[in-house]
Amino acid sequence: MHTLHATARRRLRVTLGGATTLGALLIMPPSLSAQAATPADQVTQIEFESELPRTLVFITEEGGVGVATREATNFLREAGFPIVDPALAHSAAQRDLVRAAIGGDEGAAVELGRNFGAHVLVLGTADWGTNTGVAGQNLVTGTSEIALRALRLDDGEVLRAVRTDGRQLEATEQAARAGAIRNAMEQVLQTTEFVGAMANSWEERPWSGRGYFSPDPGSVQQGLSQPAGAGAAPRLAILRTEIAPPEQEGLASRGIGVVRRGTVDPSVTNRVVIEGVVAGPVEVVEIEGVRAQLSPVDATESALLGLPAGAQRFRGTTLLPLSRDTIRVLARAPGGATAEALAAPRIDERWAVVIGIGQYASDGIPDLQYAANDARSVREFLTSGAAGPFEDDHVLFLTDEEATVDAMRQAMFVFLQQADWDDLVVIYFAGHGAPDPNRPDNLYLLPHDADLDALAATAFPMWDVKTALRRQISAERVIVISDACHSGGTQEGLDNPINGTFADLFTPSRRLTLTAAANNELSFEDARWGGGHGVFTYHLLEGLRGAADANADGIVTFAEAADYTTRQVSEETATQQNPQRTGLGDVPLSIAGRP
Repeated sequence: MHTLHATARRRLRVTLGGATTLGALLIMPPSLSAQAATPADQVTQIEFESELPRTLVFITEEGGVGVATREATNFLREAGFPIVDPALAHSAAQRDLVRAAIGGDEGAAVELGRNFGAHVLVLGTADWGTNTGVAGQNLVTGTSEIALRALRLDDGEVLRAVRTDGRQLEATEQAARAGAIRNAMEQVLQTTEFVGAMANSWEERPWSGRGYFSPDPGSVQQGLSQPAGAGAAPRLAILRTEIAPPEQEGLASRGIGVVRRGTVDPSVTNRVVIEGVVAGPVEVVEIEGVRAQLSPVDATESALLGLPAGAQRFRGTTLLPLSRDTIRVLARAPGGATAEALAAPRIDERWAVVIGIGQYASDGIPDLQYAANDARSVREFLTSGAAGPFEDDHVLFLTDEEATVDAMRQAMFVFLQQADWDDLVVIYFAGHGAPDPNRPDNLYLLPHDADLDALAATAFPMWDVKTALRRQISAERVIVISDACHSGGTQEGLDNPINGTFADLFTPSRRLTLTAAANNELSFEDARWGGGHGVFTYHLLEGLRGAADANADGIVTFAEAADYTTRQVSEETATQQNPQRTGLGDVPLSIAGRP
């Protein structure tokens, strides 16, 4: 499992006076101030090996040229720091966080860094000015002032703050400005303890992931962590909302088996079953004013869900008219204090990212014959009437050379930000997943342009998948489907634990995962399945088209599709491949038999 502390272990590499020094970190002597630049001959070089933190750099610069950010990023990357791409802060909310963080708001800085999966955040400003006609020469003098601070993002501690200036004579204003900024940045990075403080803190003090990720939207932890009302109010979390199609014939569907928004016939309703948990003193739980059934939670389930002692499960049914999309759940304590939760059984909009990579640019990564075809078939199904359909502009499809690491990052961190809390998000990936050969506990999805010798810089880490899902996607209902451990992969033997990481993406919630195989199993593809598919995707699609409709109600749910796919795949591979699923509750996915 890719954990917070498992970043690449390597020697720092620093550049000084045009020469590259391997295994040396520049550390200021204790008597020297970090606030000023220091001559190179007063700097101590200490050789060491250390795990290095994932680092995000945001330095504002008048004119937006970005010289300071590039200098810092390139230096840290050369030193071996895994670098988080700052170009993902596209939304207005993220830009507001950047401005607040650079302005000194440490809470905003911590939030910003965590939103992109960084361990350390480097923030700063680069100011500059120019003067012409120096000493009778036709030259431009550029001056700059750099102010930087580095923060650890587990506890928000400021590791180091530095300020220095630079000066450069050049023939043009642009060259003088860039040279002055570059000069100042070199002094900060090479002759102060700024970088050393980042590396040494990471080496000396254990990382604490507690509180780094907020609970998943719609998770048990999120529900039970909501502020209670006045007095000793209970706390509520929704586990499952099961919605049945209307009994009337001929009605169109929305969200699979649900009548369309805008149909106003008050006689048309959907029957909804709601289940959840309630913690704290509770006298009654009501669903739309009707008393729900309460029952104790057994010890095993309580431990799985992370429930406090005495928590209870509630279950009830109600009819949801067409004029409404939400259901109100109320819990009342013996003293009268109440808590409320809203459930949205009907899916509003549906979003999908579908990725299939069969052709890899690197000769060291074997191509897959049918991964792109699998993804293409999934996209075709999602945009068909059987699946709703998903609107064309709500499906981002990447295959082969389109599925670069940058495109995958944009899909996860930017495109899926559009999904609202009551939407459905489906993420499908078919391709290679692999551990870093140099650090087997660092796991990656391999994009088309992955380089096995530099996975930290060219592949999509599972840590970033988790960050995007936890901090960028607000939908409560998310389904992640992965076929990422194919036979003929990048390493010999069954030593690829990529599938096991998907089970750890979410806290207990209505967010669901389905992987093509168990941990350290291989996933098979062949022409015998539908003329050219992976066995997993072939049976998944067959199930969604109707074969998985176990209760013959005309609707195929995630649970039905997963159970069907698992049985078929296990049987056809003689139990060599066994799909796995996680998550609470269920989601209707398709209308059986509809083209």
